[in-house]
Amino acid sequence: MARVVMLVALMAALVVIPSHAFQPRRILYARCSAEEKMPRAVFMTCANRRGVCEVRVGNTHNLRAVFIPDINSTTVDSYVRWNSWFEVPLPGQERDACDGEMECPVIAGHVTRFTYSLSIQDFWPRNEYPVIWTLTDKETDTPLVCFKFKINIV
Repeated sequence: MARVVMLVALMAALVVIPSHAFQPRRILYARCSAEEKMPRAVFMTCANRRGVCEVRVGNTHNLRAVFIPDINSTTVDSYVRWNSWFEVPLPGQERDACDGEMECPVIAGHVTRFTYSLSIQDFWPRNEYPVIWTLTDKETDTPLVCFKFKINIV
């Protein structure tokens, strides 16, 4: 009887969880510059378990950065771009980080979590790209955090 209950529960879980759901994992990232603050951790829902984070065309992948800002901020600009030959902003990005991506106001010295849902569009060229992400106080134009990482669009 216990096996039947466990089998039914497992089958129900497989039906509820879509096959395209990706599990978040910690990804490798680097500092943008010596002057800019780096996050404590960066997580992303990747299609693969290790290596450069694979993101699939037609899917949405979530990114989460955990950081401790040095300044207070009530309005935060989220600017993501890829850097191949030159920096190119990602099309259709939501720039207002306080509009659902993080809790505002941001308080200096407190752990802050930024979460972003990145839709991988069909027209994006498949390749590996370095990505640069900056969160900046809009009033003073002071970066709160900046980090670089790679994605592989497949």
